[in-house]
Amino acid sequence: MSATNRGAIRRESDFYATPLSAFTPLLPYLDRNLEHWEPSYGDARLVTSMLDYKIAAFGNDLNNGYDFLKDDTLRECIITNPPYGLAFEFCQHAVAHADEVFMLLRLNFLASKKRAAWFKANEPSALFVLSQRPCFTDDGKTDATDYAWFCWSNRHYGICHL
Repeated sequence: MSATNRGAIRRESDFYATPLSAFTPLLPYLDRNLEHWEPSYGDARLVTSMLDYKIAAFGNDLNNGYDFLKDDTLRECIITNPPYGLAFEFCQHAVAHADEVFMLLRLNFLASKKRAAWFKANEPSALFVLSQRPCFTDDGKTDATDYAWFCWSNRHYGICHL
């Protein structure tokens, strides 16, 4: 869901489930030797997809009382579509607590005075750009924004189009 909020009523807890069409192309790039933590578990579709693909995956969610931003557990990999109102905080926290991070974000997330210094010190190693704009709502309309899986890793570099 575009964070521009152009008159739209936001969903409670910023819950916009990740369309599987935006996630399954990323699966071959995930390391099957790592445990993947999904801190915005929602309806479990990402964890279920990873498990179906034989990738170790676990998760939890704010709706279960879990607060990712208060969890200092070190993880091998954190992968999520963060609540957009907390996307920057999720990025900061994930990068500080995992060896590998994947965040589904708007491409223009890179363009911000607020985030510029942090991105300069924590530049993503790779962007997995979605070639098709995802639909985060039940009306079938795609978002007018381009998205990518931002990756901080020692394994992936550059830009990949999914």
